[in-house]
Formats: sequence, C-alpha cells, structure tokens
Amino acid sequence: ELGVRDIPFLKALAKLQSMAKDVSTYYMVEDEKTGERKGMLSLVGDDGIIHHSLNHCSTVTGRFSSNAPNLQNLPKGNKSDVKTLFVSRYPGGKIIQSDFSALEVYVQAVLTGSANLTQALREGKDMHCLRLAFKEGMPYEEVYALCKGDKFDKEWDYKRTAAKIISFQAAYGAGAPKIAASTGLPLADVERFLAAEDEANPEIRAYFDALTLEIKKSRKPTGTAIPHPFVPGVMCNLGRGFSRTPDGCLYGYVESPSPEYLCKKGITASFSPTQVRNYVVQGTGATVMKAAMWLLVRMFYETHNLGGKAVLINTIHDAAYVDCHPDVVDEAYCMLHECMAQATEFMRRLFKWDWSLDVPSDTSLGDSMAEEGHYQPNPETQARVKAQVFSIIRKVTRT
Repeated sequence: ELGVRDIPFLKALAKLQSMAKDVSTYYMVEDEKTGERKGMLSLVGDDGIIHHSLNHCSTVTGRFSSNAPNLQNLPKGNKSDVKTLFVSRYPGGKIIQSDFSALEVYVQAVLTGSANLTQALREGKDMHCLRLAFKEGMPYEEVYALCKGDKFDKEWDYKRTAAKIISFQAAYGAGAPKIAASTGLPLADVERFLAAEDEANPEIRAYFDALTLEIKKSRKPTGTAIPHPFVPGVMCNLGRGFSRTPDGCLYGYVESPSPEYLCKKGITASFSPTQVRNYVVQGTGATVMKAAMWLLVRMFYETHNLGGKAVLINTIHDAAYVDCHPDVVDEAYCMLHECMAQATEFMRRLFKWDWSLDVPSDTSLGDSMAEEGHYQPNPETQARVKAQVFSIIRKVTRT
C-alpha cells in the first residue's frame, strides 16, 4: 500500500521487495549455509513439469486453492516474466487459456437483480473499461479501443487490470479506505465512485441489507466469549449465522468483536460487512467456475484427452488452462471455450435457477502461459463441440 504512493524511496523499496519476492517465490534461491533450495523451480519434476496441488476443501467460500507451489498466484507480465517459463510439453504445442470476463460483476448482478448493471452487461460493455473510463475522465469507447479494441496498447491493458481491483474489491466487500490504499487512488475519488455505484444500482445495497438481516435472524450462540481487543473489561459473546444461495450452498458467518462505536451502543459482537458481501459473491463465482470445470473434465474424459494430445493443467479462480499438441489446437480450443461459455446454462438447468445473464469468456493461446494471442477456430469444429457440450448438459440435468 505504501508503494503506490508517489514517494521515490517507498516506490524504490516496493520495487526491490517485489523483485526479491519474485526471485524467491517463482524462481529459486539457495541458503548459503545449508544449501537448501527454495522457490518454484526447486519443485520441477524429472519430467520437466511442476505438478502443483489443487485443493477442493480449504477455503470458506468453496473456491479451489493451490499449493506446492501456488500456481494460482502467478503475476502478470508487467510485474514478472515467470509465465514465460510455462511452455507446452508437446513440441510446437500451445497453451490455451479461457478467462471469464468480470465474473464477480456478473455474479453480483444476478444475485442482486440490479437493473442498470444487468443492462450494461447485456449491452456487452466491459465493466473494467467502464470503471477505467471513469477514473481517466475519458469516453468509454475510447478506453475500450485502447484496452481491447483496434487501438490496443499493452500499457492500457495493464491499466485495465489495475481497474479490476476496484471492481473486485468493491464486489467482495472492501470499503473505500481499503480500495484507496491498495490502488493509490485518492480516497475522495473512490468514495465518489462508490457513491455513484450505489446511486446507479440501488438493488445491490438493498440485497446485502436483506442478506445481513437474514444472517442476524439465523444467529445461534457459539459458546465462545473473548475480551474485546479495544475496549477493556468488555467480553464479546460470539454467535454464528447462515445464508443460502439458490444453488444450495450454505454459508456460515462467525461474529467478531464490534467496532468501538457499536460497543458504546451495547453491541459487543457483529457480523463483518466484508464477509457478508464476500462469501456469496466469491462462492457463487466459484460455483460458476466449477460448472465449467465439470464440463471440461467430462469432455476430456470422453475424448481420452484428445488421444493423449491435450491435458487440463490449471484453474485460477475464473480461468482454466489447457496444454495441447499442435495437431489438436482447434479441437482443444473449442472444447475449452464452449465448456466455459455454457457453464451458466449448466447452472440454470442443474439448479433450476433463473440465471439472468450468460457469463462470457475470453479464450486465447500462445507459445507460453504469458502469451494471449487471438485464434479463430474452424466454424464446423466450433458448432460440433458446442453441440457435444450441450448434449452433456441435457443428459446430466435431464432437460
């Protein structure tokens, strides 16, 4: 947070720390005394592959996590070159990735029923470009052209990534001070932005107010009492509450000591507003991603990994990755894209949920994980694979 402030020494220190972390985390360092090696490259197997772990049951929201090493936390190219290390195991092969566009924004629109947000998404507006346009004081169309259109500029692509932080943090419950500190934006600008969002999308605040009330009504004592960290002599009796989303997921919330101003009103423990916003949005986003992954695993099993020429290699919250032989690029690309694109239709039928928006996905490929090049698949392959995926959805959901 200090590094985003315009102070030369702090900027230099932050850059140094970032470089040191990059080397020790994603490359390799050796302890001069013990000779012990640490870092991602110390985990490369004899086959030249890093076999990381994907953990299904280690987060409170149901998202997958990764360790040994954490390959869900690889930095973008403006921060590190580490993604260039990940290339295909097949000679001349490609790394294909498909990434849901603004997944947390779509989830927020669906859960809250926000009319304006839903309309903007239906019109195909890129929400991160929309927020960046607000920040830069420029027309949306011009910013979109620089970030994703015919005037594409890599620096503006990085700016769009920075703007995603506002979208991500606001959707997941961060307040204005937190967003301002992590982005370097003036607090007043962030507050104006959030106020404008509230005015444009009143259903969002109403939804979370109702959700908070539901959690409070379900509260049960946990039998745990702890001293208040800031108010001496006050004990906090913590409770636990619950909420359920239309996909059947049950989320649990544990109270924490209330802020000092609530203690003065006799409220010693309360549910965190950040968790109330975070859990259902992040958790439902995880369900969308799991729907896509379920379809992908089914398709890859049925095709025997395209005859052993393509493999699923990673998922990063709202993205999935495939490594494939050059002979099957077209087929692998279409399989990955269609499974992502039809994930929301799968959820509609599986959960009998009137999911109001299809979450789009951007699919690209390159010689390494760092490259995100455009690819135009064969229309016949695309149509055939789309029908295959839809057939699986109908068979499983019996609709």
